[in-house]
Amino acid sequence: RASGGCPGAFVGARDLTLRRSAAPLLGVLAAGCLFRLGNAFAAVALPWLVLDLSGSGLWAGAIASASLIALVIGAFFGGALIDRHGARRVAIIAGLASAVCVGAVPAIVQLGPEALPFIAVLVAAGALLDSPGMTAQDNRIPELARLGQIPLARAVSLKSLIGNASFVAGPALAGISIGFGGASVALVIAFTCSMLSALLIAVWLPEARRRTKRNDGGMLSAFGFIFRAPPLAYLTLLVMVVVGFTSTTTSVLLPSLFHQAARAPQEFGLAASSIGAGSLCGALLLTIFPKLAGQFTALLVIVASLAMVPVALLPPLPAILPLAFIYGLLLAPLGVALNTMLFIQAPQHLRGRVQSASAVLTLAAGIPIALLTGLLVETLGSGMALMACMLATALATMCTQLWSRSADAGPR
Repeated sequence: RASGGCPGAFVGARDLTLRRSAAPLLGVLAAGCLFRLGNAFAAVALPWLVLDLSGSGLWAGAIASASLIALVIGAFFGGALIDRHGARRVAIIAGLASAVCVGAVPAIVQLGPEALPFIAVLVAAGALLDSPGMTAQDNRIPELARLGQIPLARAVSLKSLIGNASFVAGPALAGISIGFGGASVALVIAFTCSMLSALLIAVWLPEARRRTKRNDGGMLSAFGFIFRAPPLAYLTLLVMVVVGFTSTTTSVLLPSLFHQAARAPQEFGLAASSIGAGSLCGALLLTIFPKLAGQFTALLVIVASLAMVPVALLPPLPAILPLAFIYGLLLAPLGVALNTMLFIQAPQHLRGRVQSASAVLTLAAGIPIALLTGLLVETLGSGMALMACMLATALATMCTQLWSRSADAGPR
């Protein structure tokens, strides 16, 4: 009863109607776009709402910390849930749970400041399934790409393009909606996006033929798989370093740099948007030229890092914006290369856990890097800290590349 496009991949009544078509892939990618867009709306609206209720940055930080902890826990266990219960079921449940948690917040805001502990619980509950939900949406991309006769690298690049578009457009649209009707309006939009995401998954994502029932060692087997495959281990380590420093660039280094120099906050916003726009354009190029994702990955990371070094001197904004754009543009192939290699190498019964293990490693790496970055800002100043972090990224990339070559397993 397998579908005609993917032998042995899908079963069920809907599989009999599947033919070689890109529609299932596009439907699932649209679901992922809506899910991420809803998260972007919530990421802007929730802190704003918390500050409105409490007037305290401490409450905003506490709720953000609860969300991060839940995100890491969800990433750790999400892969096993996908492999055992199926990507379709996990993606639908994650979308519905996110909608319920976000939709409940405007209802309890009427309690005033007393609602803050309940909001913290709702935010953590929603974040708990965020990583499993996004992983589940991506889990069947190889089979759906084959069904639509689309090269895997192009399909992964398209996913990256959609994700970056949501990242760039979501916060801006959320800000507009907050200005128009308050944070509750943005949360209602986030609720709608999550519900539509679950609906699209239910319509377009067929169920897997087999689910993992045997004991494969759980997440430990996924971590072992990553580090037993030298090319995958190399790219994972590289992503851990780059994502860690990139996230602190936009959340710590650039705001500190502009703030200490008494520059307008709008300038920081434009610089951060330029990085996102560069990532978006990079993802767009990779959908047209997917082979670029596997070529010169390390070299592009090094050039991107060095391009940001002059920003540490805080030149005029017209000089900063193109450098920030180049930074985002040249880093775009790295994530596509890792995801493509992961989809190719990981066996289907282990794929969800390997995806989750990769996400856990990336999130975990960001914690010490963020602490180190904050320490550097306090001791060296924001300009020197930015320069040190960019040079450290370039040096770490060269070291991982040398290790990869010594293992005779450079990125392909």
